[in-house]
Amino acid sequence: MGRDYLLEIGCEEIPAGFVGPALWFGGQQFEGMLKKSRLAFRKVDIYGTPRRLTYVIRDLEDRQAATKETVMGPPKSVGLDAAGKPTKAGLGFARSQGIDVSALTVFSTDRGDYLGFVREEAARPVQEILPKIVSDFLPAIPFKKSMRWADLDVRFARPVHWIVSLYGDEVLPLSFGNVTSGRVTFGHRFLAPAAIELPSTGAYSGMLAEARVLVDLEDRKGRIRAGIREASKRIGMKWVEDEPLVETVANLVEYPVVMVGRFEEKYLSLPREVLVTSMRNNQKYFVFEDAKGDLFPGFAFVSNMIVPDESVVVAGNERVLRARLSDAEFYYWDDLKKPLFDRSEALKKVLFQADMGTYWEKVERMADIAEFVASFGFPGKAKDCRRAAFLSKADLTTGVIKEFPELQGVMGRHYASKTGEAAEVAQSVFEHYLPKGQSDDLPSTDVGSATAIADKIDMVCGCFGVGLVPTGTADPYGLRRHTLGILSILESRRLRIPIEGLVDRSLATLASKLTSPADEVRKKVLEFIAARYLNLRVSQGTAADLVEAVLAAGLTDVMDLRAKLDALVAFRADAAFEPLAEVFKRAINITKTYDGPLTVSGKLFEHDEERALHAAAGVVSSRVEAAARDGRYAEAFREMAGLQPLVAAFFEKVLVMAKDEKVRNNRLALLKGLSAAFASVADFSKVASSGQPKQG
Repeated sequence: MGRDYLLEIGCEEIPAGFVGPALWFGGQQFEGMLKKSRLAFRKVDIYGTPRRLTYVIRDLEDRQAATKETVMGPPKSVGLDAAGKPTKAGLGFARSQGIDVSALTVFSTDRGDYLGFVREEAARPVQEILPKIVSDFLPAIPFKKSMRWADLDVRFARPVHWIVSLYGDEVLPLSFGNVTSGRVTFGHRFLAPAAIELPSTGAYSGMLAEARVLVDLEDRKGRIRAGIREASKRIGMKWVEDEPLVETVANLVEYPVVMVGRFEEKYLSLPREVLVTSMRNNQKYFVFEDAKGDLFPGFAFVSNMIVPDESVVVAGNERVLRARLSDAEFYYWDDLKKPLFDRSEALKKVLFQADMGTYWEKVERMADIAEFVASFGFPGKAKDCRRAAFLSKADLTTGVIKEFPELQGVMGRHYASKTGEAAEVAQSVFEHYLPKGQSDDLPSTDVGSATAIADKIDMVCGCFGVGLVPTGTADPYGLRRHTLGILSILESRRLRIPIEGLVDRSLATLASKLTSPADEVRKKVLEFIAARYLNLRVSQGTAADLVEAVLAAGLTDVMDLRAKLDALVAFRADAAFEPLAEVFKRAINITKTYDGPLTVSGKLFEHDEERALHAAAGVVSSRVEAAARDGRYAEAFREMAGLQPLVAAFFEKVLVMAKDEKVRNNRLALLKGLSAAFASVADFSKVASSGQPKQG
């Protein structure tokens, strides 16, 4: 029967955002290290507060499993010479494995005789191996940032002050920095700061609870929720539930105590977003509202203390919030003294990016692009789109945004509306930031959509144009997110804007800023957008090879790409798909290196099959072109399929690579011309064979 192993790392207060990942990912990492060491256990439980990270290994067996494995080396013919003595290869293998060459023996396998040996590892007691595992685990616990302290050569989120390492009732000794493990932990820093000697792992949670420490995050979250709900009943208001904030606050305290404060009703004249941001983001306060959904001039907050007079703590929190709201009130009314559009001139003094210029230069570019976007879907709103672009970043110059930068767009919309802008233009100031993530809302208005596309394509082309290209591990400017946003908006608004045209328009506005030739930047941007489109469609369940086949035909507009893709997906289920794909892949592959003229001479034909194919090719190509031009891609694929028997017969009867150069080139020109005509719809050389789609 195994025993529980308790590892607690006690330290100075860890930032709330560090605790969860350190426990979750750290627990998975610890579990993997234990399994790798062949230790059997039931599960790993994780607990944590700002002052401690705790991992409990349940039912950990007292010995690791023994192991026996055969390690194979070089073939016998390589490892031994004709006399049976070890060669350099045999000696090198033995040396690399840390064994004497005499331990090698010959093993017969299906592939012949090989040198090797049997490595056996006996089961070792947990007391012998676990301290080393934990010593390796501690510096590997993941944190966003770690630090060193004193003159120690170790790093952790915050300085470590104690370590508990208990296997049942037995201390497993180890050290980290200048701390040696034991059975002593500590209670709440203020309410029960004395040392606590744990008799065994089973006493851990109970003894800490008596010392005002709730080590289980779920217990603290439950206590917070219960306290806020009790407060909401007491004041007769509804709590605006906020689970992410509950979790954040729970990782800021060890023993949560919920209290309620108030603020002056005059501050309710401020926009709701300003009040909520002041309370939630800055102070970690919970908000209430009445039955109509209006904010209540009060808040709940969580203290880490039990105090004899709560009014003192409440008054302190009210005083802090009052100062914040007073500043917000001043900035808000001061901001409204000047129309938002007039503020855009101040963007000339606000740097956007060193190589891309000021925000004024950016909104000038955005205005040009937004007008271009409007010309494809809502030309009557082109002036509104230009105005919205100049308004989009104007709130960066306001006092409230300097105080609450997370309200960019939100306050811009508010100020635009308050200072007389049309409703859709005002809304666009908020919507041009959308979507902020893959599951976020998209702009709901035409003007918002145009401004959002303009903002995002300027960012993508601008960054590529000045060499700020994302890597496989880093995308600091969010170019992948911006590109997916562009594609999603274009499709949701059904805008038939040529992607190449959009990129060209953006690069034209950036001409004076580019640090690389425009053609090079254009090529990289289009490849980047195509890759994002591929990933997007694959994530939605479309086979990667079909997306690649459509993209190879050209990065047109998203509606056209969608129509092609839908038709190709449906066509794949048709019996004609596979034979068609195979013959055209063959035609494409055999003509890859041919770069001569596509003129075909009937006088050079030697077989009826090439005459028949040539006669039908012109007719079918014209039909495919006409169908594709009208977006009738299902019909285009059916027309292609009708040509498949003739192409198959051509390959069966005609030797394409004839000895006579003129005949050979004539046949290559026939196939190349036909392939090129069909490749404008889909490139079948990208399609996987035998009906097996490529995986994304």
